[in-house]
Amino acid sequence: MKKLGKVHLSLFSAILIALLIGSTQSVSADHSLDGKGIFKDENSINLVSTKDSKYQIHLQIEVRDSQGQLISITESNNAKYIPREIMDYILDEEFDDKEIIMINKIKFEKIRYMEQSTTEEYSFRTSYTDMSSTWSMNFSANFPEHGIKVLPVFEVYTPHVNLAVNDKFTLYWTILRELN
Repeated sequence: MKKLGKVHLSLFSAILIALLIGSTQSVSADHSLDGKGIFKDENSINLVSTKDSKYQIHLQIEVRDSQGQLISITESNNAKYIPREIMDYILDEEFDDKEIIMINKIKFEKIRYMEQSTTEEYSFRTSYTDMSSTWSMNFSANFPEHGIKVLPVFEVYTPHVNLAVNDKFTLYWTILRELN
């Protein structure tokens, strides 16, 4: 009985290692497609607009003060994404709550994601030249050439969102992926 347990553990370990190696190769291959990979350089990601793509992204930002009073709501669909197979992999593997909808006789997969945060917890990137804010949905991946990197899979650009030190905010993401 004890030997059977060790065999199962060894078999499980071998399967897990094979899956990890397989997914790393997939990410690596996705990175080097047609000479233009996910990365522009050491620290920058190649992102493209969702305009005329199979993705539509909507972000609503709800800001509340420390007493829970509503301060503001900001919305935008001005978004960018990583134009690689890793996008579909992340949407397929990381999100369970999906529904199929029809818009103008086109079938979409609808994914909703909510993220609550505070000013101390969230990593901000803000452009002060035009007073816009960049909000991103991030995922980690291990790349042989770059190591473990946090990827901004989606970035949405909104008018500037003012936040006080104790404010709490909720990001409501809605992602539509056109299905063939």
